[in-house]
Amino acid sequence: MSEYASVITLTVNGQTIEDFKSAQEKEIEINKAVNLMNKTGVMSMTPRYGVEVEYVVPKTGHFDWREVKDGTLVISVEGGQTITYSGVSVLKIGQAKYDGENEVTQTIDLVATGRNEG
Repeated sequence: MSEYASVITLTVNGQTIEDFKSAQEKEIEINKAVNLMNKTGVMSMTPRYGVEVEYVVPKTGHFDWREVKDGTLVISVEGGQTITYSGVSVLKIGQAKYDGENEVTQTIDLVATGRNEG
């Protein structure tokens, strides 16, 4: 059974943005291999959570992505499950993508300090 994201919401500075087409979670590095004298060891890493969202650029009005600091991103999945990212900030703002048939989209690369599933 596959799961589909039904709503993707970013809340920052009292403003809510729901103009997202998709979200893709990035890998989370848990441990890192380190070289020791005669073997390889393992070192624990502080998790860095990342999400890449595809933002649908509205025809009027423009959201300033540079102002996103300490936001909350909630991905609601069918069946009632939610994935919540806290401490969300923007790493990269991608270029607008025009295809002539669909809406204009832009890829936004986000980083978060926390992740919770519920």
